[in-house]
Amino acid sequence: MDARRPLVIVNPRSGGGLDEGKWAKLVGPLTDGLGELDSVFTQGPRDATRLAREAAAEGRQLVIALGGDGTVSEVADGILLAGAGATTEIALLPRGTGGDFRRSLEMPGGLREAAHHIKKAVARTIDVGRARFVDHQGASATRHFVNVASFGFSSAVAGRANGSSKRLGGKLAFLGATLSTLASYDNTDVWMAVDGGERQRRRVLMAALGNGRFFGGGMKICPQAKLDNGTLDLVVVGDFTRLDVLTKVHRIYGGSHLTLEEVSNSTVRKLEAAPVEAEELVPIELDGETPGRLPATFEVLPAALRVRF
Repeated sequence: MDARRPLVIVNPRSGGGLDEGKWAKLVGPLTDGLGELDSVFTQGPRDATRLAREAAAEGRQLVIALGGDGTVSEVADGILLAGAGATTEIALLPRGTGGDFRRSLEMPGGLREAAHHIKKAVARTIDVGRARFVDHQGASATRHFVNVASFGFSSAVAGRANGSSKRLGGKLAFLGATLSTLASYDNTDVWMAVDGGERQRRRVLMAALGNGRFFGGGMKICPQAKLDNGTLDLVVVGDFTRLDVLTKVHRIYGGSHLTLEEVSNSTVRKLEAAPVEAEELVPIELDGETPGRLPATFEVLPAALRVRF
């Protein structure tokens, strides 16, 4: 493989599935837009991280994630783990059901249009989030995120949505998961400490830390977030009732929820969060994936990644 060619890391499970026949039909339009390229298919969860890390270590100049938010998150994680955030550029060919990071990048939705756009674009430096948390096996884990991290109700919804069919699209999948989760979910008491300050007890439905603005298949959870301002936007949704969720969830899609009395918004560089009851399992979500639970530390890494968009 030629390190000067773009490497496209393909998630064959994204966008309803991608077999050899479908891929053969995409290679031509992608090559028309990007020029000569190399490609490799992921074999399972976290494989995109391994492939991107190896590519960056070998000096690959541009690595492109073909898939959804989880795929681009894994590719970014691999590049950063290789210590190549300043040298290896990353780009996104959207094919997932959520498409939330694409919305923040304002990338074209079609693969052909996105390929042409990437070819002409100049890489820009963006911030990245880093989360240290407890994984599902109870061990300490660290992972980067490029879009949004959250914990509480939103993470339970993401876990349910990821386990369901998304044939009708990301928005309907997440909306259906929201309604299903709502029937059994209880708000949680957590300790939260911002930027090394004193920890405070909060009863919350959920909290989100946005580098990007959207999550959950188009919800504008962090409408004021910026990719390159050296901070994360912290949006905390307080002690919502089930009726509150049903009657106010539309406000999150439009981004007008920040005016609600139960919602707070601030910019932070670091957030430490833990359940008040140590045995309570409070799930976390990173770029649409649900890798573990609290306690967790979320922090921003300013100007950590070069992205073509």
